[in-house]
Amino acid sequence: MNNKLTGISILFLLATLAACDGGGGGTTGSSPSGTGTPPSATGTQPSGTGAAPSGTVEFFATFPNPGPLRTDPDPVQERSDDGIWFVEQKAPGRAVVVNVGRDGGTGLRLHTEPGDNNVAGSGTNERNDVALLVTDGVQGREQWWAHSILFPDDFASGSWATVFDFHHTGNQPGQPNFQIFVGPGGFLTFGGQGGPVVVSDAVGNQFTYGANIGPLVKNVWYDFVYHVKWSANSDGFFKAWINGALWVDHHGPTLYQGLEVYLKLANYHGAVGQSNSVIHDRVIRGTTWQAVSLTPLEGVTP
Repeated sequence: MNNKLTGISILFLLATLAACDGGGGGTTGSSPSGTGTPPSATGTQPSGTGAAPSGTVEFFATFPNPGPLRTDPDPVQERSDDGIWFVEQKAPGRAVVVNVGRDGGTGLRLHTEPGDNNVAGSGTNERNDVALLVTDGVQGREQWWAHSILFPDDFASGSWATVFDFHHTGNQPGQPNFQIFVGPGGFLTFGGQGGPVVVSDAVGNQFTYGANIGPLVKNVWYDFVYHVKWSANSDGFFKAWINGALWVDHHGPTLYQGLEVYLKLANYHGAVGQSNSVIHDRVIRGTTWQAVSLTPLEGVTP
């Protein structure tokens, strides 16, 4: 496993996160219907036993140590204690490892309170996000990713929210290259962008893609898997599964020209006047679907 990043690359990413909108999401353009059926709730945790997966695991985060992800008293925009994540939070302890998990019994809770605005360019919106410093989302790179999300009782669905994204590295606002978006009322969608310039609004462009998933279900795990080739050209692709069902099969640009992407676990939303939490776990990158997925995947030969 190689999670090294050059000092220059780290400084570039940190500068990008500080200078742009911090990797927020917004509404996306209309999304085509996905190919899967509404995801079924999966509450069973993986056993951790069985045959070793085929392929190589290149990154794996299960957040095993309960407590704040960052203990430094300066609360905003700095690295986690383990040096893996860039933490965006209004106050210490917003990003905290709790005893709810998809793998190993613990997971990362991203939490906001009313007034958690002006965090990493959020303006009047509220944010508690963490960005992975080693994503390697560069032109021509092919990757398999998986992660899991649970919406607990205190997830507030009264406004829009972005709960996960691959965000561009440009020093400017704009739509992520891929995001999980929750509309008012709790309707889940995928939204993706790419092409020659950064998409700055919800209209999108001719390369916009995504899927309308349906109303979210609280207190169950959603297991997401992605197979992606990062490219600003026509040779790119992005496939997305939820609990084994294929929802996105996009062929075309997945990057903006001249930019890269980094992964963000997010709880970024409009002000709703109440506390708001999202729980993330089992963030994994590998060379094959077997290395990252908990289940067989629709359309992929076992």
